[in-house]
Amino acid sequence: MYLDFNTYREMGGKLKEPEFTRAEMNARMLIDKLTRGQLEKLEADDPIWERVRILVINLIEGEYFGSLNGRDVTSESNDGRSRSYESRDGRAEELIRTYLSSLIGGSITTAPVVRT
Repeated sequence: MYLDFNTYREMGGKLKEPEFTRAEMNARMLIDKLTRGQLEKLEADDPIWERVRILVINLIEGEYFGSLNGRDVTSESNDGRSRSYESRDGRAEELIRTYLSSLIGGSITTAPVVRT
């Protein structure tokens, strides 16, 4: 867990504990994916952990995970029962890359090697 519930509440978090637990897990999984698990190698007193805690609360409170399924309702029609969603995954990844750029680095691309 990158941010415990008590710290979350002290930082002004508004979710109840069950919703927080799901949101924190979503944030942690995406952070781990983008950092390729590099946070596990860090010491407990590494200053980057403060950035990680602030990042997690910003992801949760900024509703980067929307309704905790990665989508937000952008429009809804009652008569036709139509609903449109907007993905926020890219916005969450952008925020993670901003906070943890030293762990993520540049993007990796693969291409065939050509020798002359």
